[in-house]
Amino acid sequence: MEARPLVQPLLRSISSTCTSTSTRAAVVTIASIPRRHQSSTSRTKRALKIAPHPSFFPSSGESTQVIYNPPSSMPSVYHTPFKFLPPSDPRRKANLAQLFRSSADASSSKSALPPELKDHERKYNVTREQVDEMRELRATDPERWSVLKLAERYGCAPYFVMMCCRAPDEHRERERAILGAVKERWGPIRTAARQERKKRRDLLHKDLL
Repeated sequence: MEARPLVQPLLRSISSTCTSTSTRAAVVTIASIPRRHQSSTSRTKRALKIAPHPSFFPSSGESTQVIYNPPSSMPSVYHTPFKFLPPSDPRRKANLAQLFRSSADASSSKSALPPELKDHERKYNVTREQVDEMRELRATDPERWSVLKLAERYGCAPYFVMMCCRAPDEHRERERAILGAVKERWGPIRTAARQERKKRRDLLHKDLL
């Protein structure tokens, strides 16, 4: 009888150790069980393939009808289309008032627009002496006195400068050589795109586009 109090704690410790060991083994066994997931595209598509709601299909007798099926959300009077309100609905008057108010605000905002941008005045009365001077400057130094520089100096349009002046042949040949060197570096995609642009421009000039 005296040895029982000494043996009972030992038996309790052995039983608790066995229980914890079996619990750990059970957890490891459950964790090691393979589980199947939606790991492929076909399974995911099959799981997401849901039949449409019956309200999306028209009834058998009525084939021409308007289906208004908004997403499920909190209802709001501001999201209801004006066309779907019945004539006796008081929201029609509220919507009309809102429309009149918005039109009034738009008309008042037009009056507060910034001033128009005015183009600088051009002098189209270029004298004969100025045309001769323009031609001389263009012939002597075409690199410095380009078409835009001459148009800015004499206050005329660049098209007028191109009509009056002509660059020297050496300058034109040099520009063609530079343009040819640039075109040689084009790839097949850019070359085809530029050819298509030229075709569209020709068709536009012939009023065929």
